[in-house]
Amino acid sequence: MSDFFTSNSMMMLERAAHFQWTKQRAILDNISNAETPNYKAKYVTFEEALRSSILQAAGSGGPMGDVRAAIASSAPVVHTAVDESARMDENGVNVAEQSMELVRNAYQVQHVYRAISGDMSRLLVAIRGQ
Repeated sequence: MSDFFTSNSMMMLERAAHFQWTKQRAILDNISNAETPNYKAKYVTFEEALRSSILQAAGSGGPMGDVRAAIASSAPVVHTAVDESARMDENGVNVAEQSMELVRNAYQVQHVYRAISGDMSRLLVAIRGQ
């Protein structure tokens, strides 16, 4: 039996927050290395690996714990864009694009935090009995 803090919803929110922070780090690394010759931009993926893990666990016909384990073990993957260059010195960072990704990521982080806050508020209401 799972409790509120280990529910599928909370596990997904925790993994989403981890992904967003990993993505934030990659974007900030890219921006800070925008003037470094031969630096290649990093990007982070998560959804594909998570989807694949969940579908594989669900398709195995095993207990629901397999799906929960797939969620818990999912991790973001940092890739390097080796074939992209934005300048003559082979630097692969487009600062305008990275700045837009930074703003987009900030909105996504805000959404994840609101979801966590909403879940915690519901728990508090249940505890207080209001």
